[in-house]
Amino acid sequence: MKIYTKFLIGSFLKSFIFISLIMFSLSFILNLISEIEFFKDLNVSFLKPIFFTFLNSPALIFELLPFIFLLTTQLFFISILKDNQFEIFKYSGVKNFNIIKIIGIFALILGFLLIIFFYNISSNLKNLYLSLKSPYTTDDKYLAVITKNGLWIKDKIDNKIIIINSKEIKNNFLINAFITEFNYDYEIIRNIQSEKIDIKENKWKIYDAKIYDKNNKNIKDILELIQISIMKKFKLYFQIYLPYQLLS
Repeated sequence: MKIYTKFLIGSFLKSFIFISLIMFSLSFILNLISEIEFFKDLNVSFLKPIFFTFLNSPALIFELLPFIFLLTTQLFFISILKDNQFEIFKYSGVKNFNIIKIIGIFALILGFLLIIFFYNISSNLKNLYLSLKSPYTTDDKYLAVITKNGLWIKDKIDNKIIIINSKEIKNNFLINAFITEFNYDYEIIRNIQSEKIDIKENKWKIYDAKIYDKNNKNIKDILELIQISIMKKFKLYFQIYLPYQLLS
């Protein structure tokens, strides 16, 4: 491997590590705030929120990898321009296209390695995080996960099991949401479909709600739904961090 190739790869890798550490710190702080909010009324050790934050942080970092690569590339070229490295490469016969090709190939290889290895580690830690945290909820078993299909929420309220799927979240609104209500025997009570749900207040406002009750369909301009308990516990997390997870 040529010296300038080693130099370029090393500089890009240093930028990647630097940006990754910054993003990890930010996600760790935001996640820690949500964990403290969750455990504030429970009698647990102060190490418990930190432990759960460590378990959940790798999954959050994986979701932010596209932004990390973008910022890494910008930082890399800024450092090259700042030190006039392009002029040195030019005098050495190295063209700009060669530099871009080297960095592009290395970034592609690095991305594949992260998807193969880091994804498995982060997903396993995420599953461990959800399984260990469930017993600490005071309102029975909950579920709140992010998948390629958007946000999924499961909780119990008013003697009903509520499952919500939303394609994305913007500010205080769930976008393209579908709500299914079950009884405790998992028999469907009704389905609700809406393009926009306002979750800012304690009572959610479901706009243009299409209500499917057995074979009947009703449409209401505004339908109110009591805020489910998991959103109360994770309100800060959902409003601050979750929008970044759902960006694509």
